[in-house]
This record gives sequence, structure tokens and C-alpha cells, in this order.
Amino acid sequence: MQPITQQQINRFVAGKTIAIVGASRKEKSFSADVAKHLQELNYKLWFVNPNYETDEPGNAKVQSITKLPKDVKHLLVLTPAMETESVVKQAIDNGMDNIWIQQTSETSAAIELAQNNNVNLIHHQCIFMFTKPTGIHKFHYTIKRVFGSLPK
Repeated sequence: MQPITQQQINRFVAGKTIAIVGASRKEKSFSADVAKHLQELNYKLWFVNPNYETDEPGNAKVQSITKLPKDVKHLLVLTPAMETESVVKQAIDNGMDNIWIQQTSETSAAIELAQNNNVNLIHHQCIFMFTKPTGIHKFHYTIKRVFGSLPK
């Protein structure tokens, strides 16, 4: 497995439109916090969830990755790990080339699939720490910086 670089992270966070797969509707969930944080930083988010009754592009909600506009190239994966490889495959098949798999969603198969398809892949990292972190995330970032464990 190749180490993640700061350049890869910068490339991902520079995209101001991000599709999110696996965001919970529970207000107090980690994924809801991520979405709120990114929206506060003026990212345009597309929520992908197969349980939406209809595709609602005006509300930036779609039922599947295949329903995303073709110019959406960044994907944040927050799914249960058992769903991640399938999501990554769909993203690659849909032409997405920037994928961030959040720590708890990772699988070695999903990581290998993305790497074998020349995707700018970020994994083993928390998106909070690289998007103007606050609170506990800023503390975690500081600890990683002090101990030299941030991507270089």
C-alpha cells in the first residue's frame, strides 16, 4: 500500500463539489457532522442514497452514483465497510477519479481496486483533519503534526 501524500489530500479538498455515499440522516451521527462541516466550508454536496424515493437534483440528492452529474468527480465514502468495494467500483465506472474512503469504511479490496484504476485515493485519514478542523479534530490534527504522522 502506498502512503498518502499531502498533495493527494490537497487535490481532493480542492474540489468544491463532493458526492457523499453513506451519510446518515441521524443528526448526531459522524457522517451528518461531516456533511454539516463541509457545507459550512461552502462545498456543494450531492447525497447518494438508494432509499431516496425520487432523484432530486435541485436538492442535490440522488439514488445512485450513476445519477450524479458527469462533472462530479469527488466522492466521500462513509458506508459500512461491506458496501465500500461496490461503491468504489460504481464510482470508477462512472468516471470519478478522486475518492476519499473514511477510516471505518475501508477495506483492502476497495483500496486495491481504486489504486489499480489510477484513482486519487485517500484512506486511513479523517477528512475533518484536512478541511479546517475545529474542536477535537483540530486537537487530533495537532497531535499528528507534533508526532510527525501527518502525510508529507
